[in-house]
Amino acid sequence: MDFPYIKVIDFPKHQKRERILPWIRFGIFNPKDRSDILYPIGLIDSGSDVTIIDHELGERLGFDIKEGKRGKVYGVGGGFINVYFHKIGFFLHQRSNKESVVYEDFSAFTYERFPLTMPQQTAILGTIGFFRHVDVTLKYPESISIKAKGF
Repeated sequence: MDFPYIKVIDFPKHQKRERILPWIRFGIFNPKDRSDILYPIGLIDSGSDVTIIDHELGERLGFDIKEGKRGKVYGVGGGFINVYFHKIGFFLHQRSNKESVVYEDFSAFTYERFPLTMPQQTAILGTIGFFRHVDVTLKYPESISIKAKGF
């Protein structure tokens, strides 16, 4: 299935900036209730070891975030954020296509906010939670092709 790149507009230092980024809308659910699916926007990040999602989404799905396994995720320059790992469900599909990918994996929920320069983003899609289940081909700036591993 193919997803479009998304044009992002922000205003750092009051100057308009446009970027085209590999953001996709994807579904997440609590494995205890597969019928309640939320659709955040996440940045596909091949350099991220884990998938990170804003805690508000996890709480909305019924997770007690701080009951998860606590960890730290380190970024460029050695900075880190505290996270809590939970097993969640992922759902990738497109309305125009009957193909879908559904699986369960761990995700890290964070209480720390994503950068203000990316206000629409609520997730970062990394190796654990994303890349170990799907093959991704980035065709910048035309499309993002995603298919389940093994197909």
